[in-house]
Amino acid sequence: MHETPDISPDRKTVNREVLAGLPKVLLHDHLTGEPAQTPETLTAQVRAQLTELAADNVVYVELRISPELHTHGGLTLQEVVDCAVAGLDVPRIDARLILTAQRGRLVAETADLAVHNHGGKVVGFDVAGPEAESLAGHADAFRRLREAYVPFTVHAGLDGGIDSVAEAVQLGAVRLSHSVELIDDFRIDTEGFEGVLPGQVSGWVRDRHITLEFAPTLEVQLEAAEELGDHPLTLLQQLGFTCTVNTGDRAVAGSLTDQFTVLAEAFGYGPEEFFDLTVNAVRAAFITEVQRQDLLERVILPAYEAQDFEALDVEAAPVED
Repeated sequence: MHETPDISPDRKTVNREVLAGLPKVLLHDHLTGEPAQTPETLTAQVRAQLTELAADNVVYVELRISPELHTHGGLTLQEVVDCAVAGLDVPRIDARLILTAQRGRLVAETADLAVHNHGGKVVGFDVAGPEAESLAGHADAFRRLREAYVPFTVHAGLDGGIDSVAEAVQLGAVRLSHSVELIDDFRIDTEGFEGVLPGQVSGWVRDRHITLEFAPTLEVQLEAAEELGDHPLTLLQQLGFTCTVNTGDRAVAGSLTDQFTVLAEAFGYGPEEFFDLTVNAVRAAFITEVQRQDLLERVILPAYEAQDFEALDVEAAPVED
């Protein structure tokens, strides 16, 4: 177990320079740029993105890649994974891969690819795409993932309503992406004194500590919230949901430091809030408990315990597989 660093209440206000120096854990970041058509291009693309993340003091990332997008040059799905893994050798950041399928396109094939490659650098599976399309037809693929103990996350609750969240949870998702619409499942206690109460689905998500992967800037851009002040992140945190903050699409959202900065400006977040969000991300990472504890105790906690919150030169050697 870790100890919470002794952060002075006087350090509630932080600026961008301080935030840039904090060690960060990123669970939801898609590979950006045009689909690569050659092995060398794909490997270089992954390496370049991780180099940018390391410069932002991201010390651990689960980078999402959609293998099917990179097959038009003749690469097989497995060759795409191999090329992406070859690009993970970037100093100062421990990088893993999550294989992403779009709803309705190669879900079963990508799930099987995740099963075959799971362990080491490939740590999980993800489904993205229009939430109006049900995943029920892919139940066998999710069953194979569960039987092989491959954790997976699902984009649900951005525009598909609470039913999309319920479906993802019933299929076995242990993390949910962009689930802003969880609040549509809430009700107000008008007779007692309990205030806002989660419904059946949202209560299950909270009580089972299913991690929520939010990217507030991106979600505002996608019109899931009218503006940042309307984003339900703070309400969900107050109600006990397990929340993390991510970039999602860095072409839209910018860096994780950018995300931290807008949260500090909009909600008054300081070191304590960012430490809690980071610990949530560590605990939800698709690696072993030993590896999570090593990341927390060797990298995250010492940086916060420094308490000066200057730009920290955090050296994040990859945790052992």
